[in-house]
Amino acid sequence: MQFHKGKTFIAPPRLFKGDLSLYFPNLYGRTAVKGDKEPRDTTPALQGRVSVVSVFSSMWAENQCKTFVSKEHNPGVENVIAESKGLAQHVQVNIEEDALKALIVRLSMGRIRRQLGEENHGRYFLVRKGISDEIRENIGLLNSRVGYTYLLDPECRIRWAGSGDSEDHEREGLIKGIQRLLLEMEANKEKP
Repeated sequence: MQFHKGKTFIAPPRLFKGDLSLYFPNLYGRTAVKGDKEPRDTTPALQGRVSVVSVFSSMWAENQCKTFVSKEHNPGVENVIAESKGLAQHVQVNIEEDALKALIVRLSMGRIRRQLGEENHGRYFLVRKGISDEIRENIGLLNSRVGYTYLLDPECRIRWAGSGDSEDHEREGLIKGIQRLLLEMEANKEKP
């Protein structure tokens, strides 16, 4: 933590091969949609699109994820998502296993909604349970205090992953990965 701010691995410069990639787990949580009281699965929100998924459990970890995807740190990600015409998206998963912390997040949901914008309310999940140690190990979610950023293809396979604060080459790798997956989607649509 002292020297690397919790960074557990360096993101790869290229995408993982699709046929060798692991699937992102289906998580179950409440969205930021106003009046939505029932928890929902994350998989339907992720399928069929290229998804940049930020996974965090504290404000510090959320700020680490923002170094990969925010306008201030990496405007290219937002530009590529905006130009994709709905084929790419950013999904945020806030894991709060502590009941008190989860309550605090729910109480501040109005502020979170304002920050997200109405079009992104269904792409924010507050997850309380369901992440076993095995799942954490399989997807590289090794330190619960650190923010992780994943790039998923339309089949929910993890094709790229980053942790902690981003570095210049990692931000470039994420943008190139999104563009590559969008090109793959286009090519697959054109196949008969």
